Amino acid sequence: MLTTTTFKRFLCNTKVVLNNIKSSHPQKPVSRFNAKHGKLFFLSNSIDLQSSFTATKNLVNPTYVSPLSVLKSSIILPLLPKNNIRLFSNTNLQSRSWNVFTASNQKYISLNRFQSYRNANGNNSNSTLTLTLFGFVFMGVTFFSTPYLFEYVPLFTYFKTHPKEMVYSIIGLNLAVFGLWQVPKYWRFLQRYFLLEKDFVYSKWSLIGSAFSQQEMWHLGMNMLALWSFGTGLSVMVGAPGFFSLYMNASMLSSLFSLWYPKIMRIGMWGASLGASGALFGVFGCFAYLVPTAQILLFVFPIPGGAWLAFMGSVAWNAAGCILRWGTFDYAAHLGGSIMGILYGWYFSELIKKEREKRMSLLRNFF
Repeated sequence: MLTTTTFKRFLCNTKVVLNNIKSSHPQKPVSRFNAKHGKLFFLSNSIDLQSSFTATKNLVNPTYVSPLSVLKSSIILPLLPKNNIRLFSNTNLQSRSWNVFTASNQKYISLNRFQSYRNANGNNSNSTLTLTLFGFVFMGVTFFSTPYLFEYVPLFTYFKTHPKEMVYSIIGLNLAVFGLWQVPKYWRFLQRYFLLEKDFVYSKWSLIGSAFSQQEMWHLGMNMLALWSFGTGLSVMVGAPGFFSLYMNASMLSSLFSLWYPKIMRIGMWGASLGASGALFGVFGCFAYLVPTAQILLFVFPIPGGAWLAFMGSVAWNAAGCILRWGTFDYAAHLGGSIMGILYGWYFSELIKKEREKRMSLLRNFF
């Protein structure tokens, strides 16, 4: 049985222990920047809030509340948005010890433009099946409606007689999106509609928007150089409607391949995808199918064997990348665009054959 003196000594010792805990883990005040910008740019550098300190449990109250829990509930949670939470892809190297809270399985990576916004309840109505159906409907509508689009819509009717200007317009659109990526206030919009996440797709239109999106200058420069090199000649060869249909559907199929690849290979894919390379492999594949012996230059160095051999080499490289999983490129998207390019190359070649036979029959009838 405790005496009054013993009980007072016990309370005094407990108070000393709690004061030691508090003094060894003081709560830092919220900075003016975090207080103002926390909802959009909370802690822009990688941090580690886990502590190796193991606090002594409160002997008076059996329910132990750690200083970390107090920090989370009183300071950090009010700064986070109520309806949306911010999660991150693994475009940067990440460490499992970098969890924001010890009770969470999510990894916190340094703030960058590859963040994705998700609904707090974690529901995602855009399943892989839904996105696949949307993609096939989009490709079908694009294929059958493009001739009428270039026949009756004023802007597209201009491109019908000026196919190279349409290629320049696509390049200009990519440049505009690249410019928006340089302004942080537009990141949230761009992350939703111009960035393709594998595990959570905010909008179905990101399947197309991501094909017009580059964040780095070297990425933009390489893609636009390839588009200018192959696109201007191919657009004149097949016409503006055919090139537009090819470019849009190659973009869509490349995005679908990018989504299907993790499911087929049964691997986790957290990295976001963006870039016009999938559509460009479609343009390259169509060009190589129609003009297989055309000479291809890699910068200033000629590639032996012609366009078709160079294209098949790129297909083999992308297939090996999917199997061996080397590098950081989206090889599956490249393969999807390549397949669409071959299909359109066959389609255009059949149209050219029919047109040639029609002209030959007219000449025979005339003579």
